Amino acid sequence: MSSGKPWFVLVAGINGAGKSTFAQDRDTLRVLLDARGPEIEVINPDLITREILRSTPGLSISDANVRAADECERRVRDLIKGGQRSFVIETVLSTEKYKPMVRAALKRGFQVLFVYVVLSSVEEAIQRVAVRVHRGGHNVPVDKIRARWPRSLANLPWFWQHASRALVYFNGSSEPMPILMAERRGSEVWFALDAPAPWALEPLLPKWRPRRRTP
Repeated sequence: MSSGKPWFVLVAGINGAGKSTFAQDRDTLRVLLDARGPEIEVINPDLITREILRSTPGLSISDANVRAADECERRVRDLIKGGQRSFVIETVLSTEKYKPMVRAALKRGFQVLFVYVVLSSVEEAIQRVAVRVHRGGHNVPVDKIRARWPRSLANLPWFWQHASRALVYFNGSSEPMPILMAERRGSEVWFALDAPAPWALEPLLPKWRPRRRTP
């Protein structure tokens, strides 16, 4: 997969899905990119938020998050414009703001790797965020998680179709490790017949029907 072209890696999924496992772990990124040691810039929204709060102590967390999101988007646009450096960023994908960025990256000669991380339900996402807060992590209001859940899933098919390569993982608590449920490389498409969350895959290939798991 090391063709010499830079990579735009977009890791998406609802709050609490475990996107950081894919977006911030360099060993995982090497596996996903089939590369021994890719030079890739990791854009970490949480880290940028913390830096903003340190530099502006009186700022609220919600305002800091907004500023961090804006800074991340600026960095993505700058890297796409530069056209040479690989990078990775994570997103809930509850809006369409990354669609023009993907289009621009492809025009600039980037390869786009899209990774979507699925949970079993919005309730699991809410529970995971609550656990994260208990451990000192950042909070996301329950109403926002519920509103983002259907919007994020609705955006999944577009990125699945337009990326150079796309992967869909199930990362629910019912499984000890993330499970690859679907993959697309160009015109080659693979689906797991016993996928733990087949409802997430049906919009990607409407004629496909999952095989029931053996009890």
